[in-house]
Amino acid sequence: MNDPIIVVENVSKIYRLGAVSVPALFEVTLEIASGEMVCIMGKSGSGKSTLLRQLSLIDRPSAGRILLHGQEVTHLAERHRTLLRLSSLGYVFQEYALIPELTAWENVFLPAMMLGEARAAAYRRRAHDLLEQVGLGERARHRPRELSGGEQQRVAIARALINSPTIVFADEPTANLDSIAGATVMQTLTRLNRDTGVTIVFVSHDPDDGAYASRLVHLGDGRLIDLGPAADTPAADTPAADTPAADTPAAGGAS
Repeated sequence: MNDPIIVVENVSKIYRLGAVSVPALFEVTLEIASGEMVCIMGKSGSGKSTLLRQLSLIDRPSAGRILLHGQEVTHLAERHRTLLRLSSLGYVFQEYALIPELTAWENVFLPAMMLGEARAAAYRRRAHDLLEQVGLGERARHRPRELSGGEQQRVAIARALINSPTIVFADEPTANLDSIAGATVMQTLTRLNRDTGVTIVFVSHDPDDGAYASRLVHLGDGRLIDLGPAADTPAADTPAADTPAADTPAAGGAS
């Protein structure tokens, strides 16, 4: 078992809406080891996406603390949190969040440019390599509107890896995809976890997605209800994982 890369201690989150307080998380405590592929599962409103936002430094908890790489990050200044997000963390969003005017290749290397121009040529080469890794090398010059939903999500995965993060966070990465494209996205994440050792924490309400994880964490009404056993090895591919199915064209927002 590897050392913990994420430590969560008694984390709670309360949203303030004027005079109204809306509790979303209640004293969640857990550890995630380096190299794990963990799925946070729960029904709508269970707090799973809220928890992911706390872990990924997109939001701050109301109480408790979070450690990444042994560093307490809950009370870091926003500038330091931004640098940590850019240098060590990767993000995959449900809605892809690609810039429509840019090609797939440009979307992938864009976050690296925020760290400076000194290694621009190397980042551009790495963007091509990452698109090859996710099976989209031949689509590098296509813009998002020319890609299926599943292809757009794989571009987003490549973008999440451009700065060589140690942790990738994915919020409902297959929610807008059909079952074939969704399986391809999950197989891509599984291979990256297995081959590179990057820690992956993703949110889903779909048991089919959870089957790809090395460990399941279940939330209900903002509370941790099942932590699941920690795995000593990366998540295993499903039988079809080494032969991803082709994406279908996007239709009605789903590929």
